Amino acid sequence: MQHPGGVRLALLLLAGLSLTEAVEVEVRGKDNKTCIYAVLSVNFTILYEGNVTMENATFPLPNSVSSNGSICGGNNSTPLLKMGFGTGHSLSLNFSHSTGKFRGDVLIFTYNTSDAKRFPGAKNKSVKHVAVNSLMDSTPLNTIYTCRSVEAIASEAVVMTFWNVSIQAFVENGTIGKNESVCRADLPTTVAPITTRTTPIVPTPVPTKPPPELPAVGNYTIKNGSDPCLLASMGLQLNITYTENKTHLVNIDSNSTASGYCGDKDATLVLEDMDTTIQFNFIVDQSKFFLKEVKANVSLVINGSRTALNSNNSNLRFWQAFVGSSYMCHKEQSIVVTDQLVINAFNVWVQPFQVKNGTFSRAEECLADSDLGFLVPIAVGAALGLLIILVIVSYIIGRRKSQTGYQSV
Repeated sequence: MQHPGGVRLALLLLAGLSLTEAVEVEVRGKDNKTCIYAVLSVNFTILYEGNVTMENATFPLPNSVSSNGSICGGNNSTPLLKMGFGTGHSLSLNFSHSTGKFRGDVLIFTYNTSDAKRFPGAKNKSVKHVAVNSLMDSTPLNTIYTCRSVEAIASEAVVMTFWNVSIQAFVENGTIGKNESVCRADLPTTVAPITTRTTPIVPTPVPTKPPPELPAVGNYTIKNGSDPCLLASMGLQLNITYTENKTHLVNIDSNSTASGYCGDKDATLVLEDMDTTIQFNFIVDQSKFFLKEVKANVSLVINGSRTALNSNNSNLRFWQAFVGSSYMCHKEQSIVVTDQLVINAFNVWVQPFQVKNGTFSRAEECLADSDLGFLVPIAVGAALGLLIILVIVSYIIGRRKSQTGYQSV
C-alpha cells in the first residue's frame, strides 16, 4: 500500500531538521536549585484542514520557550516539564521513578490552529491535544539521559521528531549528573546493550509491580434493523489521573455491551462495562468521517471510597478516513479526553458509515503504521548531504572572489 501522505510529511521534516538548534530548559524549585534539566531539538509536522484541502504545518520547537506550569515534584506530585511557546502551543513530559531509576512517561503536545502564522488558512480554529508514550528509557537517578539519534513519534495527524536529546529529572541539590545513560538507538550494533557509560553498581533485586496487561480486543457491531451499519474492533484502556497526580489504569472488558445509532452524517457507538460507559460520536465532513467526540462516565474505588468521573471532549479529530472505507491503526493511540482521563486505544479498526455485506471495507492505515519511521532517517541523511554541498559551493565562490581581488591591472 502506498502512503503519499507519509512521504510528503517526511519531505517536510527534511526542510527543518538541519536548521533548528537545540533548546535548553531548566526548571528550578523554590530554593532556586535546578530540579529538571533538558536540552533537545524537536520538529513538529501537523496535518490540518485548510479552507480547500488538507494542509501540512511544519515548525520547530523555538529556541526560546517558557517553563511556566512546570513542576519539580515532591511527596504529593510528580515532576512535569512544560515548554510553552507561540500562541497557545506547548510540549509537556511528566516523569516517574522507582527502584532507583526515573523515566519520562507521557508526552502531551498542545497546538492551537488559531495561530495564523503556523496554520495559515485553517478551517477549524481550536486548541488540540495529542498524548503519546515517550520513547525515553529508564535511567538511573543522578544520571542524564542522552539520545543523539533521530526518533519520530507519530500519532494521528501529528509527527514529532526528536534528536540531540539530554534530560534529567529528580536532580539532587541542583547538580546535573556527570554520568550519561545512552538510548538504545545510539548504541553500536556490534556491542551488547549497556545502560550507562560508567560501571554500574548492581543493586539488590527489588520486587516490582508488573505493568498492566494490554487490553483484549473487542469486536462490536451496531445494526440498523437486521443490517450492520457500524463496525468496530479495538482494545481500550483508561488512564485516570486522580488526587495527588496519581494514576490508575483500567482495561475495558472486550465483552462490553455495545449499542448506538447510525445516521447518514453522524453515528454513535456506546460501550458499557460494569462500572464504565464510553460513548464515541462520529461525523462526516467533506466526504471524510472521523471521531468528533468522546464521553466517558467512570465509577472507581479510590482509598476505600467510590468516586464518579464524568469526562467529555467534543473537539477531537481521530480515526479519519474517506466514507466508504474503514480506518485501521495497529499502534497504540492516546486520546486526551480531559486532564484526568486519557483513553489508550490498541489495534483499532472502525467503520461507522456505509458498511456493506456486514464486513469492513478497504482500510486506510494510520500514519503511525506507515513507513514514515523508515523515511525519516533517509530525509535526515539527505538534509545533511545538501548542507555539505552548500558549504562546498560557498567555499568555492569565496575563493574565486578572493582571487579576483588580487588580479593585476
